Amino acid sequence: MDALDARRARGGVSQRKAQGAHYTPPVLVDHLIAEAARGWSPSSRDWRLLDPACGSGNFLVAAARTLAPRLEEPMAHFLATRVHGTDIDPVAVRLARASLVALLPPRTDATTRRRVRDALARHIVVADALAPVDSDGPGAATFDLILGNPPFLNQLEKGTAASRARAAAIARVTGGAVRRYADLSAAFLLSGLQRLAPAGRLAFVMPQSFLSTGDARAARDASLEHAGLRAIWSAHEPLFDDANVRVCALVFERGKPRPVRRAFGAGFRALRGSAPAPRKGDESWAPMLAEGFGAPRVASATGSRVASATGAGVASATGASTIADIATATADFRDQYYGLRDAVIEGGGGPRLLTTRHIDLASCGWGACGVRILGERFTRPTVDAAGIAGRKGMDGWLDARLVPKVLVATQTKVIEAFVDAEGAYAPLVPIISVYPRARVDIWRLAAAVASPVVAARALSLYAGSALSAGAIKLSAKQLLAMPLPRDRAVWGVAASHFKAASGAESDAVRARELRAFGEASCAAHALEDRSRREVLGFWLARLK
Repeated sequence: MDALDARRARGGVSQRKAQGAHYTPPVLVDHLIAEAARGWSPSSRDWRLLDPACGSGNFLVAAARTLAPRLEEPMAHFLATRVHGTDIDPVAVRLARASLVALLPPRTDATTRRRVRDALARHIVVADALAPVDSDGPGAATFDLILGNPPFLNQLEKGTAASRARAAAIARVTGGAVRRYADLSAAFLLSGLQRLAPAGRLAFVMPQSFLSTGDARAARDASLEHAGLRAIWSAHEPLFDDANVRVCALVFERGKPRPVRRAFGAGFRALRGSAPAPRKGDESWAPMLAEGFGAPRVASATGSRVASATGAGVASATGASTIADIATATADFRDQYYGLRDAVIEGGGGPRLLTTRHIDLASCGWGACGVRILGERFTRPTVDAAGIAGRKGMDGWLDARLVPKVLVATQTKVIEAFVDAEGAYAPLVPIISVYPRARVDIWRLAAAVASPVVAARALSLYAGSALSAGAIKLSAKQLLAMPLPRDRAVWGVAASHFKAASGAESDAVRARELRAFGEASCAAHALEDRSRREVLGFWLARLK
């Protein structure tokens, strides 16, 4: 067993997980270095390379093998003058130094070997790349190339979350851009960008979620204050043998923004054309890879985009209304989840409790399937109102939820919405509850929420934020920002088909009504012909 796997850290997780130390597959290392070096040449004779979380030296070794021959530099000179790295693990640092020394040609004399070893002992060091540094001190030196795979440390997990003191220090180092639940890899990214020399480049492996989650938005915006995005890659497949994590690769360059090169998949297939560089304020960077994630192009018949395939210009069509104009929405959180402890009863007389597993598109499976709630199994879960009285976050909660509403599951292939017309169900976290505003027909609201256009736009904007590849994850705020259909008459037709599907007595009738709903919904959004066919095909394929 690897030493990092054997050692235990705070929270009982392995030292490897606590440090976020998962070693990068060589094929990904090679791709990232190739992208970082594409068209690049040193701006000075004294240029330098850094990996701020170098581990055992994978990136530094691969960079030396690639760049020393290309720049026609002797390996000994390259290693002694160009290569720098830091890591908090002393064992990894020793391995990195040894791996780099092993690159020297077999006939290298002893004096040269000693010189290289001494230089690497000074340049590959045990240090925390996120520690605050003196702006005039040696730790503030700049680099022409910064490469690496920074630690992925999920702030929602006890074993990998930063302590309060360290989180506060990181917020200071990043100007407050990395806080709350943002993965700490974003802090490494911003710290690295701050250390780029003029015309320098940074190439990092990052969690795929960095592209689209709201918690990373401040870090995405802050990164563009230091450099422009030059290349982007991601994939559905997890490439790491020792971690079930999906990743992206980002290459930044100081200087004038340029179109962004794009690639997708485990084979690093180049996507056709480039994308405009992202701008501060863009809600997500995932649309730059929308076609790779499987999101269809969504454009109205008038030529305005409902969802863009680029990072810039992602917005509802010009002048279009949004779901927020006809509804409010909320998603409960931890207080409500844990507030139900010991208050869920199998088959009791209280309100029925719905989980995401119960909800399908225009259908509810309460009582027909087993679910696990707070560690217990239920088939017909109900809420004991007396059992939640006086608990934190629960005052008035049940009364506020037991009203007519549309309930939306998360982490799904399409927007799975169910109409609770009588207000008979209470939602379990993380279901989104959508409430119609006064005089808004609840079936029209459901048709707007469940539209194939909303599903396509949601995947384009927020791909990578869900737990499973290709799934759609929306917050209540993001759902409310989705566009409404333009043609009210056809919207009404779509709503009638959605209602018919919800009351269907057979799977065949339900499937027929859902297809009719999808067709009418795309027509109601006034999509151009090609876009309507692509969006409907995308949606129907995901219904299977």
